[in-house]
Amino acid sequence: MLKYLLVLLVLSFTSALSAAETFLQVLTENWRPYNYEDKGEIKGQSTDIVVKVLDRAGIDYKITLYPWSRAYRIAQQKENVLIYTIVRMPVREDMFIWSRPLAKQDTGSLFKLSDSKNIKVSNLEEAKQYKIGVIKDSMGYLFLKNNGVSQAIVPVSTDQKLNLEHLLRGYVDLVAVSEKSFAHVTKQMGVESEALTRVMKLFEFTPYMAFSLGTSQEIIDKVNKAYDELVEEGVIKVFESVK
Repeated sequence: MLKYLLVLLVLSFTSALSAAETFLQVLTENWRPYNYEDKGEIKGQSTDIVVKVLDRAGIDYKITLYPWSRAYRIAQQKENVLIYTIVRMPVREDMFIWSRPLAKQDTGSLFKLSDSKNIKVSNLEEAKQYKIGVIKDSMGYLFLKNNGVSQAIVPVSTDQKLNLEHLLRGYVDLVAVSEKSFAHVTKQMGVESEALTRVMKLFEFTPYMAFSLGTSQEIIDKVNKAYDELVEEGVIKVFESVK
């Protein structure tokens, strides 16, 4: 009888351990149009793809939306985490296990208020004299930091809506943003496009999803296989990658 109970205990423990290893924590942020919360539901172009892929893969998962800096930190500290939408760039290359692209190429740029005629920027050296609003740990934050513009950065920890508010209120002189996302945020806030001017293009990028280091290879293989199947079936478009 005791031997039978021990066998049951071992099997239960093994089953629980296996379930823990195959559960995927999925993290995202408010970054329109890729991912955002609307009336308690997480939506967006990237979210639609991620959900289709994970459902096809048969993965047990839960999507949670956090401020970017928090999601980014968790994905570097825990195993079995999928983070999206994240920009693949050299400084991040060894920090994650990169999966598949989620959207077409986008552009990171510096914007100012059109009325700020005195602000003129044609290179990063000139940008150093201004206060630049960025999301902490975002692509813009890392790009500026790694190109010697750290002293000009004024990071906000939440989303682009607050970043734009800082620009409109004069707390910052410039904002480093995704052009596609910025267009959606300005429209959402009722800001006319003519009120803002792009002063400098920074870089092009491809939105991705990526796994945390130490994530189960079984999960990675299932997700990548599901994505590739959906691309082959025409459910997901083929996105060119810019690293």
